[in-house]
Amino acid sequence: MSTPLVELLDLRQRWPGQQSDCLSIARFALQAGEHLFLHGPSGAGKSTLLSLLAGVLRPTAGEVHLLGQRIDGLPATARDRLRGEHIGYIFQQFNLLPYLSVIDNVLLPCRFSRRRQQRALARGASSLQAEAERLLSHLDLLAPDWLRPVGALSVGQQQRVAAARALIGQPELLLADEPTSALDAVRQQDFLDLLLREANEAGSTLIFVSHDQRLAAHFSRVQALGDFNAGDRA
Repeated sequence: MSTPLVELLDLRQRWPGQQSDCLSIARFALQAGEHLFLHGPSGAGKSTLLSLLAGVLRPTAGEVHLLGQRIDGLPATARDRLRGEHIGYIFQQFNLLPYLSVIDNVLLPCRFSRRRQQRALARGASSLQAEAERLLSHLDLLAPDWLRPVGALSVGQQQRVAAARALIGQPELLLADEPTSALDAVRQQDFLDLLLREANEAGSTLIFVSHDQRLAAHFSRVQALGDFNAGDRA
């Protein structure tokens, strides 16, 4: 079997002052192209797990591997660079820059990563802006909004901007933290259709975190966070 795109080994995370681990994972692995729906109650550690996978946090103990490379021991600058080049992250709080336009927010990953630039243009777009506009259009954000400051948009619109930013440049790993929480049922379906189509076309591995288990039917692999303590298959 090929090397997993993502792998965790003997991982533990404990916050300062706590008496027990908030996460304890014997082994967890995802192959390239797999799509995982990960669920669990609020406070179970779902967002913490995504932060560890993205190299935003370093674990208390254990190993985090991405693309065959162990990343938990890398310096912060190296983890930042790796995340910018290989990971699209839809944060629960969006992490958009409110004073930048919608287009400029979507294009941020391409400003910092030549690899993301090249992969965005490989889709056949005439320019990076054209690729950003394609994603925004598919996410039902119309042209009159593209040059507005993102802070002027509704919460649901900002959530879709965050999704377009994560998708641009075909990252190998997509991390989505409650990405449909501000969308109505119709837009949830449209969003999932786009996300899964884009992930399939790019060959991206997707980890989709949500408490809404009605969405699980869209995914080939479904897992509760609490199951990890018993180990996992590759």
